[in-house]
Amino acid sequence: MPPVDPPPTPSSPPSAPRAEPPGDPAQARLTLAMLAQPAAPAAPAVTAAGATAAPRRRAAWLRPAPLLAGSAVLLGFDLALAITPRASAALTAVETLLVPAWIAAVVSLERLRKALAGARVEARRPRLALFLLALILLLACIGEKWLILLGHAAEDAGQRAIVLYRSYTVLAFVVALGGLLGRRPIERLMATAAEHPARLMVLSFGVATLLGSFLLTLPQSLRSVADASFIDGLFMSASAVCVTGLAVHNVAETYTPFGQAVLLLLVQVGGLGIMVLSTFFAIVAGRKLRLRDAAVMAEMIDAESFARLRRNLAAIVLFTLGIEAVGALGLLFSFLSHHEIASGPVAGEPLSGAGDHLWAAVFHAVSAFCNAGFSLFREGLVPLVGSPAVSAVVAALVILGGLGFPVHDELLTRARLRLRGERPPRLSLHSRVVLITTAVLLVVGAAGFLLLERSRSMGGLSWPVKVLASFFQSAMTRTAGFNTIDYSLMGPATWMLTCMLMFIGGAPGSTAGGVKVTTVAALFATLRAELRGDEAPHLLGRALPAATVRRALGLAFLMVLLVSGFLLVMLIVEPHDPMGLALETVSAFATVGLSANITPTLSAPGKLVITLAMFIGRIGPLTLAMALANQARSRCYRLPEEKVGIG
Repeated sequence: MPPVDPPPTPSSPPSAPRAEPPGDPAQARLTLAMLAQPAAPAAPAVTAAGATAAPRRRAAWLRPAPLLAGSAVLLGFDLALAITPRASAALTAVETLLVPAWIAAVVSLERLRKALAGARVEARRPRLALFLLALILLLACIGEKWLILLGHAAEDAGQRAIVLYRSYTVLAFVVALGGLLGRRPIERLMATAAEHPARLMVLSFGVATLLGSFLLTLPQSLRSVADASFIDGLFMSASAVCVTGLAVHNVAETYTPFGQAVLLLLVQVGGLGIMVLSTFFAIVAGRKLRLRDAAVMAEMIDAESFARLRRNLAAIVLFTLGIEAVGALGLLFSFLSHHEIASGPVAGEPLSGAGDHLWAAVFHAVSAFCNAGFSLFREGLVPLVGSPAVSAVVAALVILGGLGFPVHDELLTRARLRLRGERPPRLSLHSRVVLITTAVLLVVGAAGFLLLERSRSMGGLSWPVKVLASFFQSAMTRTAGFNTIDYSLMGPATWMLTCMLMFIGGAPGSTAGGVKVTTVAALFATLRAELRGDEAPHLLGRALPAATVRRALGLAFLMVLLVSGFLLVMLIVEPHDPMGLALETVSAFATVGLSANITPTLSAPGKLVITLAMFIGRIGPLTLAMALANQARSRCYRLPEEKVGIG
């Protein structure tokens, strides 16, 4: 009898499939250890003759982890030896040769991610826009290092050149590191922000500020490399994007025409809004907006419906460009009589610096309507204090920019209906409050300046010029940084009046900062109702909703709290006059740009504090709070009420 084979041992029962963690599968499985290990060999390719070809193996130093470690060592040597000419040139040459290796590592890392995610193993290019942006920044950083070594460093091998060289070294390393880590963290951040208007605004303004600081630090943007500083570039970029106008450098003396154009572009982008511009160009190019993107944009520009979104976007951009063109034309005729404007920055010539009448007109028109306050003249608009044409055009542009597009839209609609012979509807409560409050503040501010400065900073002017200068300064304190009177010659009482007007600011939906005129009107109505014992606050025959009153109270309290905090920090880090620091802080937070000539003398910590104040003031404290907060949870219950003592 043949032997019987023993029965096979029963196998263990199959285990339940392990649950994968939520999120991107490639993100969950890809670890740093996997990057350090050699990639799994690909399946051998089959040739036409049936033979298998051996897979090609990449050099070990081209893998992401060794390349990253080598780049870190190279960064350390580069920072230690900068800016010794021979050593820095050799290290920069090595970094230049590493660019192809960096590209190969990014592409191979993308393949590894797709393989671990279960996707096709075939080569697929990464997201082209992000890859090209990182590559362009990397090449630009290395190119600027070569320019510093070959040109600027030979002329000025001082501490500024060393700092600039090291800044580009660190920036090149950060860009390369971001490319090696991949695009998924960036895409996840963009996807999270795209669904939240407040976060999208914070992210877009932040990215524009960082890119602008890089462009303003380029040697091509500066007349002298001695003025190169990343902190100064960050300050100027934030001031332009946040349409503030505070400047640590004289624009005409420090920046080349290229740098001035970058600054003007940042002002225009900051005034219109990055998302408004990008969506407008997408519509012009014929692209269709996704429903989610349309919803986010409708909420950001307060469009009544998706159908009006395209019309509102087109109207905002075209109206802005049209008003700026008309303003530039008016300023051009006013500037033609001043021949010194056509020259570059010349010592002893207050109006020199622009180099061209047309460029000066365009620059000041855009800066005025966007409420930025940058000037190309060596002494700003102070030499033009007696020019009614310049004061009228600039003040009109600033006031129009501070009214906001909702008011513009209603006024244009009424004008069209009247031209057709139709009876226009009544202005909305928002527009009436904005127009009336703006007019009252303009008159009160002009009277205050005339009363306080008629025999001080305006002592040498005639009475008509005093009245003109007082009205001009009243308009500028609302949100623009132009001035025809030197603020360093004004008294503390005028500085206090300026702080009050700057804190109020302009209208919602405009390029103005501050707490906004509608907020002040709502607080006034609430105070009046409380003093009279009315049941609810009202304005111009309309009762205000409780939500509007709560929002006004919350915004005003938050603004006071933030301004007080920034002022406290400035008093700690800066040894200047306290009233001058208060003017500087309120001007930055309200995105106005007026200063008592303190900005150029600020220390590095003071510049960073003012930069943060400008950024928060531009996006709005409530917008920042909503961007940082989680989604509000709905409650199905109410807490019991209990009184507390007030007053």
